[in-house]
Amino acid sequence: MIVIAAVLIVSILPAMARADNSERPTIVLVHGAWASAPGWDMVVAGLQKDGFATATPTLGLLSIAEDVAIVRAVLDGISGPKILVGHSYGGIVISNAAYGRSDVLGLVFTAAFVPDQGDSIFSLGAGFHASEAFNHFIWTGTPFASPAFIDPAFFPQFFCQDLNPNLEATLNDEQIPLNFPIALTPSGPVAWHTLPSWYAISGKDLMVDPAEELFMAQRAGATTVVFPAASHAGGITHYATGGRPGDGGLTGPGSTKTLYVGEDVKEPSQVRS
Repeated sequence: MIVIAAVLIVSILPAMARADNSERPTIVLVHGAWASAPGWDMVVAGLQKDGFATATPTLGLLSIAEDVAIVRAVLDGISGPKILVGHSYGGIVISNAAYGRSDVLGLVFTAAFVPDQGDSIFSLGAGFHASEAFNHFIWTGTPFASPAFIDPAFFPQFFCQDLNPNLEATLNDEQIPLNFPIALTPSGPVAWHTLPSWYAISGKDLMVDPAEELFMAQRAGATTVVFPAASHAGGITHYATGGRPGDGGLTGPGSTKTLYVGEDVKEPSQVRS
């Protein structure tokens, strides 16, 4: 897990040493919108193989407050240090859930929203390219006031266009609808101001503009890795099982260093697809 390994090698282990704490952190992986906990299965398998305990809470995707409460309850039930990992909307949840906690050692974002207090998904997207997937919602109730699925006929081409058909179908079947008012809900206070953070940008993301991902990563002072060919889900599936950083390419929290992984490498100003 290149991003998880970077967190462990660069920040968490030194932090544990400073705290005189030899306990390995539990990795808490939080899914996003139109996804579910089993979407982390490939990441979980790799982490557990390396000896890490994991937790993958299932969000209701009905409100930010409820989802934050779900994650905080999971954290309260786990002793010792934790690292929080968020994908997509899960970035909002972990940013809020970790606020004010001393047991969270770091935050990892992958193709994720990184709000500051008062930001919403809608406001974060101002000035960036909006996903065409939003034209293909299937509402479960009143449009724009109820949970919505992405039309299964369009889900693969926007959410996970770089995955094999079997994995695309699995993720499609596992969709949990997002309650649309979440997109307009302002974030509460966030933890990245006081915790080290890492960000994995998906360079071919068709759900969140890669340029928006870069903006959020830079604003948070996150050490950044770019997967130039990754879809929105690519960073938590086949790219997540890639090699580990062995050349010192990833540096400490707040670094301006950006590591590019894969072909067709672009400079940060060209990340937008």
